[in-house]
Amino acid sequence: MASIFKLLSVVLFLGLVFQGVAANCPIEGRFSISQSQTPDWAHGMPQWKVKVTNKCACAQSQVKLNCSGFQTNFVENPSILNISGNVCLLKNGLPIGIGETVEFLYAWLPKFPFQPISSIGDCN
Repeated sequence: MASIFKLLSVVLFLGLVFQGVAANCPIEGRFSISQSQTPDWAHGMPQWKVKVTNKCACAQSQVKLNCSGFQTNFVENPSILNISGNVCLLKNGLPIGIGETVEFLYAWLPKFPFQPISSIGDCN
């Protein structure tokens, strides 16, 4: 019985450590962002496909990107990329799951260097 208690204690401890590490993913490492030019054009500008992937071990909500200076002639789906001043909110703030990729399109030249500025981890 003591060995089962010890095993459960270790599992619980490792779970708490893992959750603490996952909750504290630095913003620089939470997401990978890639862009590729599509063959399509919108209003005379090339169209770009952006992929934002959650690399953290927890779901991330309220994901905000720095959009200072961002301009576009086209946004495919405002519920995926909501632009408000210098901040872009992904998925209307809904969680992006572990390993989940969110994609959106925009049109402009040159491509814009999106960078994450904040998110809220949900390790439950």
